[in-house]
Amino acid sequence: MYNVLLVDDEQLDLEVLQRFIPWEKLDMTIVGVANSGFAAMNVLQEHKVDVLITDIKMPIMTGLELAEQARSLSPELKIIFISGHDEFQFAQKAIKMNASSYILKPVDDLELLNTLQLVKEQLNYERERQKKESQIEESIPLLQNEMLLQWLKGAIDFQKLDYLYDGRRMRLQTGQGCVGIIEIDDRAWKLKQFSDDQKSYAIEHVLRLVADFIHMHQLGFYCNTDDDKIVLVLSGADIDPVTSMQSLVDHVRTHSSQTITVGLGSPVSDIQDMPRSYRQAGDALATKMFIGKCRVITLANTEVEIVKSTSDLEQIMEAMLAATANYELVRIYDCLEQLFNLVHSLKDKLTVYNFALYVISKIDFFLRSLNANLYDLLSIELNSLNALYEFETIDDIKAWLRRRLFEVSEHLHLKKKNPNRKLIIEIEQYVAEHLENSLQLRDVAKQFGFSPNYLGYVFKEATNESFGDFVTRKRMESAKELLHDPKIKIYEAANRVGYQNLTLFSRHFKMTFGLAPVDYRKQS
Repeated sequence: MYNVLLVDDEQLDLEVLQRFIPWEKLDMTIVGVANSGFAAMNVLQEHKVDVLITDIKMPIMTGLELAEQARSLSPELKIIFISGHDEFQFAQKAIKMNASSYILKPVDDLELLNTLQLVKEQLNYERERQKKESQIEESIPLLQNEMLLQWLKGAIDFQKLDYLYDGRRMRLQTGQGCVGIIEIDDRAWKLKQFSDDQKSYAIEHVLRLVADFIHMHQLGFYCNTDDDKIVLVLSGADIDPVTSMQSLVDHVRTHSSQTITVGLGSPVSDIQDMPRSYRQAGDALATKMFIGKCRVITLANTEVEIVKSTSDLEQIMEAMLAATANYELVRIYDCLEQLFNLVHSLKDKLTVYNFALYVISKIDFFLRSLNANLYDLLSIELNSLNALYEFETIDDIKAWLRRRLFEVSEHLHLKKKNPNRKLIIEIEQYVAEHLENSLQLRDVAKQFGFSPNYLGYVFKEATNESFGDFVTRKRMESAKELLHDPKIKIYEAANRVGYQNLTLFSRHFKMTFGLAPVDYRKQS
């Protein structure tokens, strides 16, 4: 709604304007009525006014004088002059003030209505333009964040990034620097007992501590990744990367219940070599399960064979998780044997324990992708993991993990054999085929011949996910795929997955993927 102020020293004229113009249809509302310029100025100072309709010839303060003072308060104000005098000098002054219109009394309702419609269209255009400018301004940091990450990954060249940063923030002060990757430790364990909001707050608190420390000590520029890591390009004549990063680790440990680990790449003499340092930082951080957490890790203080073993480790882990999902117990046994063949090369007990926790963490993340929870499946409490530190041999730890994996695999197998599984699959297929429809629980329940309460209970029991959350997730996954096609407009993608409200669609998309649809499309 746009706010309108009416000003005229003739009370009858004011009443006619108030009663005979369809203000609501014009998306306008009257916030003030004044019979003098001074009274009008009081309204202008107390309210935001978009449209001023004023008589020109008024005692003491004329409409022209009022308009000049009003414009000083609100330069974007739209002004419509009304006058019973058709002298040329009044119209000439109105034109100089860039008035929206000059209407003679007696006012022709149709003429005023058409004028107000044009003013509304102009206000709509300006509001939309301001909104787009604001969106562009807000998206620049996100674009900088993404392009910095893409440059470090080698996906774009430095010139494009340098242009986006306008050549200011991308200059190394001494021609030398390196890249660090900062990761929050033990997120799966320490934050398990908290609500989603509390988890988000805890993570944001750590990320803010890191960002503030970087700014305070002018360490360089940084970007965030989708998995809540921070990638930092360190530069500066007086900066010792290892010392600075260890100070950051200590700072976070002192001011938070969480801790961080930093993987640090080797120094480079040219900023265009930073992608190489970034890859090294990733390799260093990947050895965290062997070296330990809450510290700075460089390739210089890791063993070459550990780095090499990391890629083999990932392949074995993927095979073992697939076997767990498919109830292949013999394959689980074999994969564990392969994993612990790598463990025998480790030098001390602590790194073996870290390795075991790493395996458990991988299992937990895998189960979350299946809408399951390791702690709930096995009734594992956080403090029970301390039992790992009581085992005296690698074989003890291996046997413990084997039993746990067999339990998880059996649970998943029984879940697949659930008598309601066929019904759940049919519901999931129905949802996938009717994403463009409303898909309320009561409508789907009616389709399958159940009450909404019963169907909602059965679905939650079988999937560990509410029906509404499942529908939203499927819609977002489908929308994500649609946005890869540049021929499909964002509002078309929203309609195809059942959203009539583009604002609600954008909000759900950003909550799911961390980016608004327009930003995701630019990225992809």
